Amino acid sequence: MKTLQEITKWDYNIPNHIYFLSDDKTKLFAYIIEGTKKVLKLSTPLRFSVSRRKFIDVPNTFGFKEEKSSNPSWNVIGSNGDSYTVEKTNNSYICSCPGFKFRRSCKHIISFNGMSVGIE
Repeated sequence: MKTLQEITKWDYNIPNHIYFLSDDKTKLFAYIIEGTKKVLKLSTPLRFSVSRRKFIDVPNTFGFKEEKSSNPSWNVIGSNGDSYTVEKTNNSYICSCPGFKFRRSCKHIISFNGMSVGIE
């Protein structure tokens, strides 16, 4: 789990919060509104993008811990030897690989499922 403080310099008045993200920075589990100390936990993790924004790592002094999903998941090894996690959620699949982030489908899911599947 990553704890990141946003430091983006906005052209207009947008507050920068603290975010509790998955290690690959694609899922948001909770956040703290700027100027407060209360952790606002999401009932279901949301997709999150760090593109075009700036962050710094901060220590998790807030006591927030990610609750492990009860969804079945498994590790796969990519063609370059990188390890990714595929998770079944309801009737769909998600993968932690970069291809899935951009296309919402990937060869790891296709090879497992035998076809491309739509995700959330």
